[in-house]
This record gives sequence, C-alpha cells and structure tokens, in this order.
Amino acid sequence: MSEGASAALSKGPLVPDPLIGRVISDRFKITGVIAKGGMGKVYRAEQAPLGRVCAVKVLNPSYGAGQDPEFHKRFFLEASIASKLTHPNTVTIFDYGKTDDDIYFMAMEYLDGVTLHRAIRQATFLPQERAAHIARQICRALREAHALGVIHRDLKPANIFLVEHGDESDFVKVLDFGLVKHVSGEARGEELTQAGLFMGSPKYMAPEQIRGERVDTRTDIYALGVILYEMLTGKVPFERASSVQILMAQVHEPPPPLRQINPKIVVSPGFEEAIARCLAKFPDERFASMDEVLAALKLVPTAALSSTATMPHQPPSGSGAHSLPNPTGSGPTFSQRVIESGPKTIAHPLAMPAADTPLIWPRPKRKSSPLVIPLLAVGALAVAAGGAYFMMQPKAGDPVAPAASAGASAVAAAVAEPKSDQIVKVRISSDPDGAMVKENGVSVCPSTPCDVVYADDPSRVHQISVSLAGYRPEARAIRVADSPIIVRLSPL
Repeated sequence: MSEGASAALSKGPLVPDPLIGRVISDRFKITGVIAKGGMGKVYRAEQAPLGRVCAVKVLNPSYGAGQDPEFHKRFFLEASIASKLTHPNTVTIFDYGKTDDDIYFMAMEYLDGVTLHRAIRQATFLPQERAAHIARQICRALREAHALGVIHRDLKPANIFLVEHGDESDFVKVLDFGLVKHVSGEARGEELTQAGLFMGSPKYMAPEQIRGERVDTRTDIYALGVILYEMLTGKVPFERASSVQILMAQVHEPPPPLRQINPKIVVSPGFEEAIARCLAKFPDERFASMDEVLAALKLVPTAALSSTATMPHQPPSGSGAHSLPNPTGSGPTFSQRVIESGPKTIAHPLAMPAADTPLIWPRPKRKSSPLVIPLLAVGALAVAAGGAYFMMQPKAGDPVAPAASAGASAVAAAVAEPKSDQIVKVRISSDPDGAMVKENGVSVCPSTPCDVVYADDPSRVHQISVSLAGYRPEARAIRVADSPIIVRLSPL
C-alpha cells in the first residue's frame, strides 16, 4: 500500500467493501483499498495472467448519477488521454473501461512513495538542488503532454508522486489528468470545459484560468512556478482564509519575496528569476514552453552554492530595477524586457533582496466578459481539485491557511478591477438537497447546497435551472443580491 493510504481511509466502522476479492474486467483482482474520496476509491489489485500489482481507480456509482451527464465523459477523456502519455515521469495507464454492471474503472501502475506535498511538509522546505531536480522531471512529463496538444490544468504537489527508481530517489510521477484540455480545439475537449465551469485548485491556478480566459501550456507553467515557490519556501505564494481571497490574490497581487517567506533560503539569482518568470500574471511574460523552463532549470547549480551566489544581487548603477541574468542565455534580461513593455506595469519584488529596487511586472489585462466560478463547500472543492493520488485523497494538497494580515497590498489595490465588477458568493440550496444547478446548460453546482461565485456586475440577471431525479425541474432568474436562494422542488 502506498504512503498516505492510511490517512485517506475512512475512520468510521469497518464495513466489508463489496469489491474486495472481485475480478474487474476479467483481469484485475481487487485485493485492498489504497485511498478513497468523494469521487470513488483507488484499490490495490493484481492483474491476471501477469501477476502484476497495479492500482485501480473505481468511480463511486452514485457520484454524478443522474446529476452530471458530462462526468463520465470527463472520466473517459482523462483515461483516453492519459493512456497515450508514455513518458517515464508520467503515471502509466494499463486499461480503462466500464463493466456490465456500470463500474467505471481505470487500471494504472502501482506507486510506492510519497506525494510532493508530503515531502515538502516533512522537510519544511527543499534545497534548490532538490527542487530543481524534481521540477526538471515535471517539465519533461508536461512537455510530452503539451506536444500532444494537452494541458494538465490541475498541477500541484498533491498530484506529483516521488518514488524510488533503481538507485535514484525523488523519481517523479505526474498524476491525475482529470482536468486535462485539448488546446487544439477538438470538440471533445472543448465541450467538457465550457466557460463558467470552475476547475482547478485555487492556490495553483493561473490568473487567466481564474478569469475564465483561454488557457494554454503557459497555464501549467504558472502552476509549476507556484510549486517551485512552495518547494523553496515551504508555503504557496498566496495563503488566505478563503478560496475567493486566494483567487483574487492570484489575479492582482505580486508574490511575496522568497526571502521574506523563508529567511534561510539559499537560491541562485538565475533560479529566482526563472521562478519570477513562471509566476508572471500575464502569460506572454512567462516562459513560452516547458523546453524554455527546462533550459533555465538546467542552469541551477547542482553543488553547494558559492558565497557569491548566496549574496543579495544588486542592480546596475543608476538602474531602477534589477537586471538578472537571462535564464535562456540569450537576448535582454527579463527585467529589461518588461521595462520596455510600456505603462502596464506594477512593482514586483519577488527576486529583489532590497525593497527599494523592484522588478517591473506587467499588469494583468481586464476581462470584460463575466466570470462564473462555482465554488462548492470545502469538501466538494477538494474533490473537484483532485487529491494526492489520482484526485482521490480529499484536500491533501490544499490545506486551509490562516487568515492573512489585514494590511492589503497597496500595489494590488492600485490595479484592482472597477467596483462594477465584483466577486460575490451566492448560496444556493434546494428542498430536498442534492439537486444539480445549471446555468446556460453548464453545471455550476453538482449537488446542493453549494456556493456559486460570480465575478461581474451584481445587477446582472442569471438564468439557472435546478433539477433532481424524481422531481420537476425548476427554472429561476436570480441576481447575486438574492442570496441565499432556496428552490423548493415538486415531486413528479
């Protein structure tokens, strides 16, 4: 059984699992439970006739039944795409399908190790050599996926497994492609990722993903930047009391300086600059591809840093910003390049040891169209975000942080959106509970009660439909000011 399994198992009374001992699809004999969550379970199994130990993910039969017709489509999309990925740093999918009695399963390689989330918590923070070693492997795994026109969209430490591979430690396996999206525009990918459907983990989501704009490979690069930041400091850039506050900070606020979060950090200027580029608010200011990120990470020292590398780097004489070495080794430095980009800038102190010499950072573009973000209750949000092992361990990579200090960033306030566009949470309940809420045909709440967050004009009218098996569907025109909203359903 892999690490973390005992924490994921239910602590209630022991009830015999009906799948233990069963053979799935005439090949996979279920021998035990590895982990469980709201969407289903991951079992340990033996594959016949090979006798190979593997992990089998089985969906909860009641999850999405009659509520979300796209849920099973997303499951098969994940399985079909993940099965095409063959890189050694990506988990291997052996088989997937549906049994005659409607059991949806996915068989994959069995991993014995720890999640990156657990590794960070155990070590408090990672030295830059180890962090770069892990990040380079993540780059290679995602490079293959991007080459196939696929982005992950839920990259986080809980979806990265570290195993022993021969004599090599920290061998990476990237997990959970449940939120993947085809960037080629194929219908099967687009129809399952319509605008308005909140997908991802707030602490690792890129600004364009939060705003409901087009996502591409650079969205994964932003998430990798957050992971690098967390490996080096032990914390994500934005710890807030609620998911909404985290989302706002991702869009508007610059990340705190690395040394402010971890005074013990020892990091080379080039590595610091690479992280800053990954965390740019505007995608065009990030690395353009995982190849570029990998090239920058290959320059990270593999031995102990010299005393000069640990000294705070100073800006050139007479300069108003740091001029750090370009990680790609050609062209102007990143700070020089963004300084020339014009007035859409805010001060960004990520790579500066001195508070009076900031880097210049591009201001995020305003999105005119409204963003609809359904945020479920805490447990449901953890399920949507995925878990430590194939999105099955609830909230493993997304712990709730204590409230941040009351002093808001002046820089973030300066670039805040006009007040006509506000982020407001709407509570939607039904009588009875468990109904699905849709807006424009898109599921914004798979099971009531839930919170739906809108980022638009509070006076705008939203047309929702509420449905539950055995009851008449109910249509309702709502405004955010109507919260809380209770819809009473009539039985058929």
